[in-house]
Amino acid sequence: MGISKLAIIILALANASSVIGITLITPSLTMIKSDYNVSAEVTQLILTSYIIFVSIGQLLSGILSDRFGRRPIIIGGAFLYSLGGILAMSSPYIELLIFMRIIQGLGAAACLSMARVIVNDSFEKNEAAEKLSLITAVMVIFPNIALILGGVIADTIGWQGSMGTLFGFGLFLLLGTLFFIPETKSEKFSSLSLNNVINSYYLVLTNRAFFNYTTLGSIQTGIFFSTFSFMPYHFDRLGVSPTQFSIWLAFTGIGYFSGNIINRNYASRFGIPKMCFLGCLGSAFSFVLMLVFYFLSFKHPIFISFPLFLFGLSNGITVANSIIGGVSATGKLSGTATGVSGAIQMAAAGILGTIIISAGGDESFSLSIIIILLLSVVAIYSSILTLKIK
Repeated sequence: MGISKLAIIILALANASSVIGITLITPSLTMIKSDYNVSAEVTQLILTSYIIFVSIGQLLSGILSDRFGRRPIIIGGAFLYSLGGILAMSSPYIELLIFMRIIQGLGAAACLSMARVIVNDSFEKNEAAEKLSLITAVMVIFPNIALILGGVIADTIGWQGSMGTLFGFGLFLLLGTLFFIPETKSEKFSSLSLNNVINSYYLVLTNRAFFNYTTLGSIQTGIFFSTFSFMPYHFDRLGVSPTQFSIWLAFTGIGYFSGNIINRNYASRFGIPKMCFLGCLGSAFSFVLMLVFYFLSFKHPIFISFPLFLFGLSNGITVANSIIGGVSATGKLSGTATGVSGAIQMAAAGILGTIIISAGGDESFSLSIIIILLLSVVAIYSSILTLKIK
């Protein structure tokens, strides 16, 4: 079928919306904690509530798009994303701010899941993996900009400015999807009965290839987002300002960009299963290296950021392949599969970040890394299982 280059750029931005909603606000977490005079656990809800509803929203978006089409869902998502941003700017209470983040999360879910499934609709399997790598490579530039911009805004205007920026980005997405994104779902479900919904979820979740790809992709995504939960506190202990922190953490995004470029050039040559396996190995190695640097008392931020670069590179190789590998295995249920895959990934991200903080990860850097390494072993095992699937 194919879609235009301009549409791909807009989809890259839509795909970036969920991450931008995290990176732009991450440098402000310690400031929000101080402004509202709340604990680190309550402050973490600003990220966790957003991530959890990005997860839930993808479940809804995926199945609804199989019935009503992709275009209405992505347009509605952009509207909610923008609405949540502008209302969050003037939030007098932390509870209202968290609720607005939930609205944003639902909007980001629709944008994220539809961007992925529209690509899957428009290209054959290996080309779709390459196009999605291109999209994630392009879109990672914007979260990096958002991360650095979020640090600058936190140091100058405050966290409210970051919310205002999210409103502006959501408005841009709304206009872009209205004018440039076509409908790519040619065969829609004739109805959306409860039996159809349950049967669709059952068929997707019992698909062995989908399960293995989604498991490894969810762990890698969970690790990626969990770093935004505990890293601010560790960099703060090192005496790093919000702006400096955003620059050092941006090494993850630079690595992610590089990994997607590598994947775009080699996914067809080596195949999706092998690329997932190599990415999972690289991810585990990067955190082993980070832990070694920590125990050797190498305290300069570069000894955190260099392993983060390696992790981002490995993650860039793994995530796009795990999505396309799992979704393409489900045939006509691709919309549902995209929603389920994205939901599980984002749920893993929210849950892992919360577990790490609740276990004391805001105070113990080594504990956070050890938890990540344990999960990395599971991801490697799942990637080995994908190698055995014909």
